[in-house]
Amino acid sequence: MMKFWKIKDSKVNRLILIKDKSIYKGNPSLEDLDKFSSEMNEIPFENKLFSIPYSYISMIENQKGKQEIKIYYGNDSEEELKIENEMTKKEVFDYLKQDLIGFNYSSILPGVFKYAKAQFFALILITAVFLVACYYAIQLNNGVEYEVVGRPGLYAFVFGLAHFGIAKLTLAYSLLLGLMLFALKRRLGSRSEIEVLKR
Repeated sequence: MMKFWKIKDSKVNRLILIKDKSIYKGNPSLEDLDKFSSEMNEIPFENKLFSIPYSYISMIENQKGKQEIKIYYGNDSEEELKIENEMTKKEVFDYLKQDLIGFNYSSILPGVFKYAKAQFFALILITAVFLVACYYAIQLNNGVEYEVVGRPGLYAFVFGLAHFGIAKLTLAYSLLLGLMLFALKRRLGSRSEIEVLKR
């Protein structure tokens, strides 16, 4: 049995096809796409499509509000089915949900920290660098002298920042903090339910 979706206005995958326990995706020409129908036994442009056999798939994710279905397969490989239309995306996922025997379905809302982990770590790192640089800037302002010995690394970088003084450090940190908080807010704004099919 063959099931397919034609997405003619897509720039990434105009065709999503499920056939012989495999997921195919690709960008055949519009002419090939128009000729293609469910009555065909063979796919005339199969060599132009990327395929993932069901047996390779470990997990599939469909996050509401996102324009792709993520397919995890092999050891650490990941592929995306880009689908802008939410109804079509749901239809594709629901079909896979029924067709993938042996996969367990679950629906989760990711935790705040887990979902924005990178942004939180960046915020912590920038704050730590700022505080240490401020400490050295205060010490330098009070006349303490330091000498960097050995290979310069993060310590030398932080110490170099301290030479800019408290005012410039505070201004730079304020700008970076604003950018980080904006990125964090944007990331958390995209947090939504994730439907998961897992082997």
